[in-house]
Amino acid sequence: MSYSLLSRSATRARKEHRCIWCCHRILIGSQYVRENSTYDGHFQNFAWHEACRKDADNHFDEYGDNEFTSGNEMPFQALYQLEISANV
Repeated sequence: MSYSLLSRSATRARKEHRCIWCCHRILIGSQYVRENSTYDGHFQNFAWHEACRKDADNHFDEYGDNEFTSGNEMPFQALYQLEISANV
């Protein structure tokens, strides 16, 4: 398996996205991480909640592997639920 990070930047959402780690919405106006990379020769363009990106980094450090499946538990989910209810 070959992984190469091309770019990673913090940005503010101008439209709604889905986090690749937890699959929850990234709300318009919230800060998130945009990551472009290649994995086994395939281009990837992922959006992450900042807390999810940190959780993923911890996961990769612990298990020494860059593979994962979406639908992981979201860190600080209770705070995220408050943010969603405030924006509805």
